[in-house]
Order: sequence, then structure tokens, then C-alpha cells
Amino acid sequence: MIPCPLDRTINITYLEASLERVWWSVATASGSSSYLTYYARTTGAEDKPKIGDRYTLNYGDINNESVVIRCEPPHHIAFADTYDSMDPDGRTVRYRVSTAYTLEQQGPFVKLTLEVTGFEPTTQGQWFRECLEMGWRRSLMNLKSVLELGLDLRIEMFSYPRLGVANCTVNEEQSPVVCVPVREGNYLLQVFPNSPVDRAGMQAGDVIVEIGGMPTPDYPAFVRAISSFYGKTAEPVVAYVRDGVCCETTVRLSLDETFTGLIDIEETPLEEVRKKRELLARQRSGSGSLWKTDEAVRSESVPDSK
Repeated sequence: MIPCPLDRTINITYLEASLERVWWSVATASGSSSYLTYYARTTGAEDKPKIGDRYTLNYGDINNESVVIRCEPPHHIAFADTYDSMDPDGRTVRYRVSTAYTLEQQGPFVKLTLEVTGFEPTTQGQWFRECLEMGWRRSLMNLKSVLELGLDLRIEMFSYPRLGVANCTVNEEQSPVVCVPVREGNYLLQVFPNSPVDRAGMQAGDVIVEIGGMPTPDYPAFVRAISSFYGKTAEPVVAYVRDGVCCETTVRLSLDETFTGLIDIEETPLEEVRKKRELLARQRSGSGSLWKTDEAVRSESVPDSK
């Protein structure tokens, strides 16, 4: 992550493509769909964005209602974003930030600077900041692949296995409570029901310090560690701290859409996804770790015909 104030993130990439092509990719709904979104719509002219245009952008279980607040083609465009993110229990959490793109021609390259501002000075704001920065980092790498190689790798970029947690780098507020120094582990804000770490006995408040022998002092290191298991069937040992005590457990990583968020909402509407997650969250077993089978869920979702 490029060093900057905690209310923002900055990503910079160099693209070997024409200025017009990069502008189309980041400033239009159809361009966004070429490398980033599951679908994108605009209230304005498709290829001529202007201030006041409203975009609806979908990234699986995340929706973004975005309004153009600055537009100076082909060098500057900025949006006021409202992200609605669905948790595994079906609840929707809303975040508001602003996203600005600056394009500069530098020889055969276009320097693209993406700055997101407006993150709240809270732990939840820190979590959203770290997640969104890493998401944009991967998306801009995919944009480079699309423009320079003609290869859309978004599924590969985001299909890394998951632990089923919401986590952030240990901060100054958490450090004295968990007995882990600042930026020396990943604090678990939430452990999702029936997730890999839930099944392995971990819980909210634990701090992951190592995955498969790879240290995880901060959020980027955490994502790099679990991403290294892409396409593998290994079950890594996770080292974590609970109440100041170092512990270890073996975790079976998951590619379940509940944890990855990779949902084709053209086939499965978000409202259907939300209802299923709410139902599953209520149907945990007495042990508190297992949900009923999909077959049982489907049978209980159908009204009794007797």
C-alpha cells in the first residue's frame, strides 16, 4: 500500500495502451464491465459520462451506487460511491467513499492514479480500507492484463481460497487487549458460521500471525499467504494468538461463494442470496459450528403441502 493518510488509499499503475482506451475502461459502464464488474449500468450516455450521471456497479455480493462528481475527459473522473456489502448472514453493511481516477500520458504508457478517500477513522473503516485497497490492486492488475494481453483474469484474481473471516491489521486499540504488537498480526473482527476457521475452533478476537509457515503481520501479507494456496488442496496450519497464548490449528480452506462473494447475480438474484444466507445463519447445529445440509435447507424452505 502506498503510504498516505489513513482516510485514503492510492494505487498507481502504468498501462501500455492509448489514453482513449484507458479512459473508456475506467470512465464508462461498458468499460468497467470489461475488467471489473459483473454488470454496470448508467443513467447517462454510454460513452460520454458527465457530472450527475449515476452508475449501478455490481461485484458479486457487493453493489455500488455511484455518482459522477467530476468529469474532465480524458484525464480526470471522480465518483461518489455508496457500497452495499452483504455479510454471510444476509445483513447488508453500507460504506461511502469517493473514488478519483487521474490519467497521464507518459510516452507509450498511461500512468493511472486511483485515489479513494473518505474512510472512517474506526476499526470498521480500517477493515474496509484494507479490503478495498487490495481489491483495487488486483482489479488494476486485471485491467493491465485486459489492455495489454487481451486476457480477462478477474476470476483467477479473486478465486483464491478463503478462511471465512473479516479481519484487519492489529491496530493500537486492539493491541493491548490481544497482547500482540501493532502490525504484527491480523485481528479477527468476525468469524463466519460454518467457515473453515469456525470449524477449526477459532473465534472473533483471535489474531492470526502465520498461515502455512508464512508470517501475516498485516492485511496484505494475510491475503498473499492465503492466495498462495490457489489451485491447491493443502490444509495449512494456522498459528494464532488467543488471550496472549500462541495456538495452532489445521484449516481446510474454502471456495464457497458465501466466503468469496463470487456470485453471478444474473443467475442468482441478490435477494435470493440474502434469504439463503439468513436461513443458513439461523440453522446452525447445537454445537454452533455446523449448518444443515443444502438438501435440508431446501426442504425447509418449501411450504408443507399437507
